[in-house]
Amino acid sequence: MHRVKRAVNLSEAREIGILFNMVSEEEYERVGKFAKSLQEQGKKVHIIGLFHSKKLPPYYIPKLAYDIITPVNLDLFYRPEALFAKLFIDHPFDILIDLSTISEFPLHYIAVLSKAGFKLGRMVEDKEMPYDLMIESAHEMESEELIENIIHYTSVFRFNG
Repeated sequence: MHRVKRAVNLSEAREIGILFNMVSEEEYERVGKFAKSLQEQGKKVHIIGLFHSKKLPPYYIPKLAYDIITPVNLDLFYRPEALFAKLFIDHPFDILIDLSTISEFPLHYIAVLSKAGFKLGRMVEDKEMPYDLMIESAHEMESEELIENIIHYTSVFRFNG
């Protein structure tokens, strides 16, 4: 596995990949709102969500930048085998934002193998994580708080290079 690491500010990023667990309509809308704000800034955004049922929920509206992993897209070892997942892994996004938790193996698998230049996600104690920047909290963070922290820290920091 080879990737070119490059820390970038959110304002400098042109292509952003987002991973999330589609556990509710609220979560789906929250991620959609975040993606829309990035797209309004001229960013190209691609999103992969994980849904634990074969039938997609009624609130899911297929969109060009979204792909959803369902149990049909997983092999015996719970690894995503859909073409869109392989293309996502191989794409050199400027930033990969993982809004999921480590317990979501298919998304964690994608984050580990991703060729993104700068990977962001939540800090997990006693676990080796694939991220270049990790957001830590004293309590379990909802994705909304994680998104706010990612926006804050990737907007405040200036990277050389």
